[in-house]
Amino acid sequence: MPKRRFIVNQFANIHALETWLEKYEINYQAWGNSNSKSLHNLWQELEAGEVQLKENPPLRVVDVVQIIIRRGDLILVEAEQEFFNGQRRYRKQPPSEKIKPGEDLQEAACRCLQEELGVPPEKITLNMASLQQHQTNTNSFSYPGLPSQYNFHLLEAAVSGLPEEDFWRENLAGDNSIDPVKRHRWAWHPIDTIKFITSQ
Repeated sequence: MPKRRFIVNQFANIHALETWLEKYEINYQAWGNSNSKSLHNLWQELEAGEVQLKENPPLRVVDVVQIIIRRGDLILVEAEQEFFNGQRRYRKQPPSEKIKPGEDLQEAACRCLQEELGVPPEKITLNMASLQQHQTNTNSFSYPGLPSQYNFHLLEAAVSGLPEEDFWRENLAGDNSIDPVKRHRWAWHPIDTIKFITSQ
């Protein structure tokens, strides 16, 4: 599986990013309030090479791996996020993570399960034959007004040791300057009730 190439951040600094957003009349002033992420969060994504911004029209492009963990007719989903500011966002999404530069899908999927659920690699078995890929364009809830294209890579995985009931897990970033989410609630839902679309 090819590794994701490193995308060079085309902005010299966060002020250049602000100028770019203003050029396309994208109102970033309200970002960081309610359930949205901040301008600083977008800058960090760009610096890490996790996203790319395209022009004419403006578009945020994100590669995302999503992991399907089954238990009978149920799958594990992130049901809810609690932010440091006390706000909550309801999700119903399987474990999902942006793919970092230099990672292949297996590496990104294992990192996702380690960071999101605390699962060590020895308890993860990925089914690469289950891989499905699709693309969707939407207005991200994280950055309202900024059109986003998500390139999804769905994989099934067998994971041992997970709770059978709903459970909360603290965000390992633990710093709202990096990630505004304080903790995540995970739950088992019937698979036919889940839409495999995220809005990170």
